[in-house]
Amino acid sequence: MKEYKKCQSCAMPLKKAEDRGVEKNLEKSLMYCKHCYHEGEFTQKNITVDEMKQRVREKCIEMGLPKFLGGMYVRNIHKLERWK
Repeated sequence: MKEYKKCQSCAMPLKKAEDRGVEKNLEKSLMYCKHCYHEGEFTQKNITVDEMKQRVREKCIEMGLPKFLGGMYVRNIHKLERWK
């Protein structure tokens, strides 16, 4: 299976092993971050792609990024594996 460089749910960079979610067998996920995925399941199972975009946009602003950067960051979330 391919190891992704960004979470295929929220687009968070997966630069370090500790950024990755955990599978049921406790191995690191190759696709998802620790915020979206834990023990083989999504942490927010019923979230929509639009809700995820809003959540990521708000997190970017909370982290001090300008609003326009938050918008740019979320513009392709709908193309990630989880949302196909």
